Amino acid sequence: MAIKTSAHKTFWSNLKSVIRIFWNANKTAFLVSILLTIILGLLPIALSYLYKLVLDKIILDTTLKVVTITLLLLFSLRYFVSYLNSAINALLYEYVDRIFRYDIERYTVIQFAEKASQLDMAYLDDAETRNLYQKAANAYPHRIISFGTNIFYGASNIVTFIGAFLAILQFGIWIPLVAIIATIPGFYVSTKSTKTVHHTFDQSIPEAKELSYLVKLMDHRDSVKELRIFQATKEIISRMDATESTIIKKAKQPLNIFILGYFIANFIEIITLGILTYLQLPSVITGLITIGTFTFFISMLDSIIQSSRGFSSYVNSVFESSLYAKDYFDFLNLPKLIQEKIPGEIIEENEPVKIEFQDVSFKYPNGSPVLKNISFTLNPGEHLAIVGPNGAGKSTLIKILLRFYDPDRGTVLINNFDLKDLHLDNWYKFIGTLFQDFIKYEFPIKDNIILGDTTRFDEQKMIKAATMAGVDEFIEKLPKKYNQRLGTRFEGGVELSQGQWQKLALARAFYEEAPVLILDEPTSAIDAEAEAEIFDNLNKVYKDKTVIFISHRFSTVRNADKIIVLKDGRIAEEGTHESLIKKRGTYARMFKIQAKGYID
Repeated sequence: MAIKTSAHKTFWSNLKSVIRIFWNANKTAFLVSILLTIILGLLPIALSYLYKLVLDKIILDTTLKVVTITLLLLFSLRYFVSYLNSAINALLYEYVDRIFRYDIERYTVIQFAEKASQLDMAYLDDAETRNLYQKAANAYPHRIISFGTNIFYGASNIVTFIGAFLAILQFGIWIPLVAIIATIPGFYVSTKSTKTVHHTFDQSIPEAKELSYLVKLMDHRDSVKELRIFQATKEIISRMDATESTIIKKAKQPLNIFILGYFIANFIEIITLGILTYLQLPSVITGLITIGTFTFFISMLDSIIQSSRGFSSYVNSVFESSLYAKDYFDFLNLPKLIQEKIPGEIIEENEPVKIEFQDVSFKYPNGSPVLKNISFTLNPGEHLAIVGPNGAGKSTLIKILLRFYDPDRGTVLINNFDLKDLHLDNWYKFIGTLFQDFIKYEFPIKDNIILGDTTRFDEQKMIKAATMAGVDEFIEKLPKKYNQRLGTRFEGGVELSQGQWQKLALARAFYEEAPVLILDEPTSAIDAEAEAEIFDNLNKVYKDKTVIFISHRFSTVRNADKIIVLKDGRIAEEGTHESLIKKRGTYARMFKIQAKGYID
């Protein structure tokens, strides 16, 4: 019982949410759809009744020798209502419905994107949330649209059903009740099938993600290039086929189970309709009811069956859409894990930034400790290098500083404010970043660079950032220069080398001119000469600003004001290049190994 109550509450919650989306997407189309739905529900009854009047007029009026004005009016009215029915159908489903769909699609796409852009990093690192993301992405906009439009279709059937029910009451209340009972088996089978189909879809999410990944491998130029050399394309295609076969096999199971139930349910409806019609034949033969009334009875009985069946079908479609929509709304309703203080402390625009880590420890959910008792101070204008083996916690430390995660223990202070108390949007204005896994935006070069600060466009600043990053020379050689589209996804796009992409990402970070610049392996794909030039420019322009960079290249590290060596999540050593070399510890050993490789 608890499960049913929960499902019931979920359905109504989803229904309210979908109606809110429809209303916000296009209020006029929403109201017009309601009005036209009601009219469409009543018109079939009006058509049947006019047809009854025409038949009775022809058959019962023994004095009728010619087409009278009354008969002509009845005929004309009957076909006018028929035309009206077709016209409103076309207006609702070919015009209003399509316009409505476009607006709902735009609304939900933006709604989904806004939520995705605000997700906490912990969600993005969580497999369960990634599954929810995948299901939510599959649900919008089509399942949301289907949810709402099926409500309108179902409402039209309800209007028809009520009208037909009232019209047929004159023949006995038991008749419409029996007709309704006859539709229950079909409703039951359809409902069970819908639940099973959704459960199957839920169970197929891992395979769907796997298939999506395999398809992406065959679509990406870098992976295709490597797979072709390894002659591994057949293996990937074989895996795609096996995964697709598993998905199809699961999808067929509910269809095979319920097909017999559908046939039996439909047979019950037809037999019931035939018996109820047969029971009225004696009254027709004896003249107790007219031929016109008899045809009206058949039409209304059929309307009850059809509208009940239609309502059942749409209810199940709505229920099915609700199951998928639940994933969408569950995604939208994911709570914030990183709670911001309201209104939050503000750092003034030109205020120098001091960063302090005080005994900070952290571990990822269900993981082992990554950072252990990290403490250091970074004064305004200092350049800090963080080095250490893979998995030492270097990138995690940056995530803590950016407040992608909160530490499990300890405090991060920014100008003596707890980072948890800062207004995050204000804090991010002070930070420019280049991550190790930087994004290749397939936009024009100009747009690529100014993404670093979209609040304003400054052409001179853009060119300066490009020059600092060492991309200005190859940009000038491109056909459209700064307006050149990048990547091969779009027509006219130009592909860059990995090093050129990384330089462009650097230019984006430089364009922001943030007081604190964070660089994670900023020159991993760049040659030594270009690297030296970039860091020379960086040291000149950012000599009075704070720079934090992670690098495995000691040629970029040695000039830092302060170097922190992380090992097993702890600060193993701290100092300048010269002091750490004198210690002959971890840093000195790593430096000598790398230097030996260059000398040899």
